[in-house]
Amino acid sequence: MSPILIQTFAFMACTFVAGLLLGWVIWRFEGSSKQALTSLSSEVDFWRSNLEQSRIELANEKTAVEALREEKANLKKRLASLEK
Repeated sequence: MSPILIQTFAFMACTFVAGLLLGWVIWRFEGSSKQALTSLSSEVDFWRSNLEQSRIELANEKTAVEALREEKANLKKRLASLEK
């Protein structure tokens, strides 16, 4: 075999291996970025639902506090009327 033919096959083999390696690297990082994006999306959904649940609980607590304030005012009025 001539040296030029050997060099050509060597370069072709190196190019093939480099292409496989580059394809694997691109595939690997693309998969991890999709996983990170999916993870980030699910985390954002978790915090949004947590925020919504907290808002609902806050509204319930405000309603309960308002009811207790009204009851306190009514009890003070009744106590004041009983003291007279």
